Amino acid sequence: MEKFITRELRQELTGKHAVLGFSGGVDSTALLLILHYLSRRHGLRLTAVHLNHQLRPEANDDAQWCMSFCEALGVACVVESRDVGALADSSSIGVEEAGRNARYALYQKVKADTGADYIALGHQLDDLSEDVVMRLIRGTGWPGLSGMTGYDPQRTLIRPLLMIPKSTLVAFVTKIGVVWREDVSNDELNWTRNRVRNELLPLIQKENPNFWQSVSRLWKIGRIEHDYWQSMTSSASEMLENALLKTAHQALRLRLYKACLDQLGAGQALADTLFKLDDAWLEKRVGTTFQFPGEKVATITATGVVFGCTH
Repeated sequence: MEKFITRELRQELTGKHAVLGFSGGVDSTALLLILHYLSRRHGLRLTAVHLNHQLRPEANDDAQWCMSFCEALGVACVVESRDVGALADSSSIGVEEAGRNARYALYQKVKADTGADYIALGHQLDDLSEDVVMRLIRGTGWPGLSGMTGYDPQRTLIRPLLMIPKSTLVAFVTKIGVVWREDVSNDELNWTRNRVRNELLPLIQKENPNFWQSVSRLWKIGRIEHDYWQSMTSSASEMLENALLKTAHQALRLRLYKACLDQLGAGQALADTLFKLDDAWLEKRVGTTFQFPGEKVATITATGVVFGCTH
C-alpha cells in the first residue's frame, strides 16, 4: 500500500495529516491499522471520522465500537449522527446517495477544521470491480470506464487500498485478531451496487476467475490514458479553430469538445451529441447549434466551433 501511494499515486505521506472514513467494516478497519503502522515511519497524523446514519438498530453500537477502537490505538476519532432517511426524503434522492453525500460532507468539514491534507477512504479492488461493472451498465466512456480514481486532487480523496482484494484485507485483519463490524444492509438487493456485488460479479468471476486482475490492469491503463488525454486537451478554450481541428484525429477532436464543455461547469456531455457535433463540423454546417446538459451550447462557425452557456 505504501508503494501504491508513493509510486502509483505520486503522493507523499511524510508529515501529512489524513482524515480517514471509518465505518468499522473490514476495509476501513484494515486501512486504519495500516496507516497507523505507517504513521510511525512517516510522522503521519490520523483523524478517523465515523458517521452514524441512524438507519439500523445496531448503528449506535457501531459508533461506540469505532470510538473505542480508535481510543485503543491512540487515534483521534470524530463521531457524528445524521438522520439519513430524513435527508433522503427531503432531497428526493435514494438512501444510499443521501448517506454518501452526508459522509463526504462530514469528511470535508473535519478536513477543513483540522487542516488535514487528505481524505483517505477504504475502497479496495472488489469495490473497484463493482464500480467498473456499474459504469459499464451506465454507459460510461473510456477512460472513465476503468473505474474510480486512486487520488482525486479536487476533493483531495485518496484510496490507498484500491489494488488490494478484499480477501487479502480480511486475512490481514483476521491474522492480527481484530474483529470488525458487519453491515447487514450490504446484502439487501434493492440497491444496484448490492445486486452487482452479490449477483453479477460472482457470475463474471465464474466465467473469468482472474477478473480482479483484469480490472487492476484496466485501471492502470485507464490512468495512463487519462493523463495523456489531459495533456492533449490542456489548451482547450471556448473557441476551437478550424486549423487545429483539421490536423486532429477524430479521437482528439472529441476529447477537445468535451474538455471545452467541461470547463464551462457541471453537466455531463453525452457521447451521441459529441458525435453529431463532429459530423456537423466536418460537413461545415455553419450556424448549427447543439445543446448540452448544464445549459451549455456549441455552435459551428466559419472559423471553427464556439462553446458557451445560455444563462
